Amino acid sequence: MKPAWRILLGKELLDVTRDRRTLVLTILLPVLLYPGMLLLMGAIIAAGTQRLKNEPLTVAIVGPATAELLSRKPVPEKTTFEPHTRAEAEQLLLDQKIAAVVDVPPNANAELEAGRQTVVTVLYTKRFDRSVEALDRVRPLLESINTDALKVRLEARQLEAGFVQPVKADPVDLEFQKDLGPLIASRLLPIVLLMMLILGALYPAVDLTAGEKERGTLETLLVSGARPVDVMAAKYLTVSLVAVVTALANLAAMAATFGFGLSFGPATTTFQLSVGQVLTMLACLVPAALLLAGVSLAVASTARTFKEGQSLMSPLLLVCLAPALLSQMPGVELNNLTALVPLLNVALLIKAAVLGNATPVQVLLTMGSVLTFALIALKVAATAFNSEVFRFGGTEGWRVLLGGSKQSDHR
Repeated sequence: MKPAWRILLGKELLDVTRDRRTLVLTILLPVLLYPGMLLLMGAIIAAGTQRLKNEPLTVAIVGPATAELLSRKPVPEKTTFEPHTRAEAEQLLLDQKIAAVVDVPPNANAELEAGRQTVVTVLYTKRFDRSVEALDRVRPLLESINTDALKVRLEARQLEAGFVQPVKADPVDLEFQKDLGPLIASRLLPIVLLMMLILGALYPAVDLTAGEKERGTLETLLVSGARPVDVMAAKYLTVSLVAVVTALANLAAMAATFGFGLSFGPATTTFQLSVGQVLTMLACLVPAALLLAGVSLAVASTARTFKEGQSLMSPLLLVCLAPALLSQMPGVELNNLTALVPLLNVALLIKAAVLGNATPVQVLLTMGSVLTFALIALKVAATAFNSEVFRFGGTEGWRVLLGGSKQSDHR
């Protein structure tokens, strides 16, 4: 005869697969939504960039000295210069009626002819993209004027162009100079995979605990003679499997999307996951699923209704997502110390795996740390399942989860 937990596991998996909402969350969302969002985002960025380059923009010039200086070069395409006073131009810029303002001192041209320096002020605002585009159009114009003036001065003194720049920096990115795919993937995958892993655990956990309480099926399950430990094992394995399937579906969808190729304006993005990278990610995603399954079941068991369970999961989702966001901060990288911080180590290991920086020691430390916290979460969930909290829920549940009393054995 099959053990009770195996029978219950089959029952729970059958219930989950019959739930269309779970199937949508675990299959349709990762397979269709996220690749579609990335492709759409790339198309929008490329179209927006091209639209801004073709959009007619008005730039205010302050005073005749500014007009004289700018007349040394052709006006940028799709750009119109209009004379205004400084006060008028600033107000027009704030009102978004012009895109930028160029202002130079009245004696600017005389200073240049005398071999001295003049300062050109370009006013713009990052509040709207047209102003940033105007700055991008004016900057090359001013740089060209600067280059011509410098060339005249060097020729007058019979000096080479390298005289004013003895050392010229030429940074070359050996890995991401032409293809930004791995770099972008290292920023997106930790957040997307961890988020979907969390969502894949939270929703089934609420449905299998608070949802069953609300539907009245939990009482029938408990009086059937099944031990609480068997009930907990079945629900725990079910939530863990759903979380893993969700993360794997997202990983496959994201890998296929990057493999197909994305276009973010001028940037090229292609990325192929190797077998080693996939295995490294699985080494942290599976233990993380076990951890999140235990935490979500423990918290969800305190809810009396499905709606209450969803309310409890909202702050838990934010808390679990915080490490994924923290992993993208500059200077936060996977090392022997951060490999011990739960969930943060998962996000950092995914990031390191994409970039090829993960070491075997860091992988083992991450797995060991996450599995340790998963055992703690499982112990907390077992405490909840062996108490009246699992049957009735309520505010007493938090004292039980934190090691209080109110224990009872469902036999």
